[in-house]
Amino acid sequence: MIAKFLNSLEAILIPMLILLIAFIVDAGVLFYRVLPKDMNEDLKLFASIMLGIAVAFPLLLTSVNSDLLKHKYKIGFPEIFGFCSFFMTLLFFDVFSADVKSFNWYLTSVFMCLLLGLIDYLYADLFVKKYNQINNLEQQLLDFQKLKDQSESLSNELDKSDLVLQQSKEELSQTKESLQRTIESLEEANEKLTCPYCRQLQKSVSAYRNHLGGCKDNPKNKLNGKVKSLSITTES
Repeated sequence: MIAKFLNSLEAILIPMLILLIAFIVDAGVLFYRVLPKDMNEDLKLFASIMLGIAVAFPLLLTSVNSDLLKHKYKIGFPEIFGFCSFFMTLLFFDVFSADVKSFNWYLTSVFMCLLLGLIDYLYADLFVKKYNQINNLEQQLLDFQKLKDQSESLSNELDKSDLVLQQSKEELSQTKESLQRTIESLEEANEKLTCPYCRQLQKSVSAYRNHLGGCKDNPKNKLNGKVKSLSITTES
């Protein structure tokens, strides 16, 4: 549970929001310092807070949509955010004041400002990459679901095609069997209309019978021919 939370965008967003709140305070103090001194105190405080919010929260929107911004010399939102945090914290600690302080104070202040700028850069960079990773993952899941739906649709169409093909095969098999029976019936009919002596196929039953009576290869006709020949010879 904890490992899953630490690997989520929410775990990165929480310290990012804390840094933005600190950024609001930092920017608000700087705006309070530079606003006119003769300005109403309550209005000055309110304006400082609003200006701090106006500067800080667009940074969150910028980090979310950093891919839409132009990148020059490989410098993006995290680098700019880290530099601004570093420089604003220097101004917040009044490092550039004319009052000379101890070397240890300058070293500590600059180090803390640099550390805060580095942390802001790392969190901003991590937040941008994590946000893009989650978006890409969600897009991949959507693409996968779309491909899955298309695959299921194609599978259903393939099943229907297989069913139609199987029906066509059955109909073709039935047609083949019917054709085979027709051929066999036709062969039987041809056999019945074929002269058993000269093997000539006749067109009808009547033609078949007439042919048998006058077929030259019919033994009866040959026998009748011999009898007639003998009768003619005897009479002569």
